Amino acid sequence: MTITREERIRGSIVGGAIGDALGAGIEFLDLEEIEEEFGPGGVKTLTPYYGHDAPITDDTQMTLFTAEGLLVANVKGTDRVEEVWNAYQRWLCTQETASPDEIDLTEDGLIGIFDLHTRRAPGNTCISALKAGEPGTPSNRINGSKGCGGIMRAAPAGMVTSSDEEAYELGCEIAALTHGHPCGWISAGVQAVMVRRLLEGESIQDAVDAGREMVVNDSRDRGVLEAIDSAIELASQSPLDGWKLSEVGLGWIGEEALAIAVACLLAQSDPNEALLLAVNHSGDSDSTGAIVGNLVGAHYGIDALREDWCREIELRSLLDSIADQIVSIS
Repeated sequence: MTITREERIRGSIVGGAIGDALGAGIEFLDLEEIEEEFGPGGVKTLTPYYGHDAPITDDTQMTLFTAEGLLVANVKGTDRVEEVWNAYQRWLCTQETASPDEIDLTEDGLIGIFDLHTRRAPGNTCISALKAGEPGTPSNRINGSKGCGGIMRAAPAGMVTSSDEEAYELGCEIAALTHGHPCGWISAGVQAVMVRRLLEGESIQDAVDAGREMVVNDSRDRGVLEAIDSAIELASQSPLDGWKLSEVGLGWIGEEALAIAVACLLAQSDPNEALLLAVNHSGDSDSTGAIVGNLVGAHYGIDALREDWCREIELRSLLDSIADQIVSIS
């Protein structure tokens, strides 16, 4: 059965939110604690957190604002990275205004959506970098952070670009706005390349190889390349579980989050099982879940994701709207 580009983009946006939600309630638990609460293997489905049955976190919030910045740039013909920076400033406002009387719900765009004005454990690096007011670049690094806050929001960069080189550069530049260490933004460039390749209908292995090739040719750092190779080796030892995933790290930093995603993708051919594998470990569960969700959704399409998860996910209509807008320009 042919999977359309529209189905893949919708799958990537919604899949990322599902992975985010699957990991939201266990983000700060180690695997022993997760299995003690949810049984052997950990969570098996969406669990309530943040007052919602299937909550998104800052990962999906920032992915949506990334998409909004890219969409604005397309309409206005302005610089994409600059517009994403502006969008992140709007996201920062949502993290600092939570009461109805502080929010202008007549404003256009995401900032006017009340349900986005909520703090869902936002990353300290993102908050501090955006408050500093000076965007970072790969050559003018704002800090030394290699946190996964760059890669977890990078998927839209792969949706609006037409070559691996363009996707890689855009993914790197968007992540470097807030994360200064090369592993923090090179990993995001790889994520963008893999999303782009999967949207074109290529295999997971081809997508991983394409992302790896971009890193091989980037002399600025070798940490991400080592992480990818470790993930490929780990995946060859499947079946995997959360205990084995710890061999490539816990996902709090960019290259480890990417490694977990690559290992899950290569080792598990069922997209829904890949999502569960991606969150049931002792690390940054919502971020690794979101990254894997963006990838499996792009590869398998929206119809391959569990219907109940798709139905229950927070802000589903907004996710669909953003996906439709991306489809219209891609």
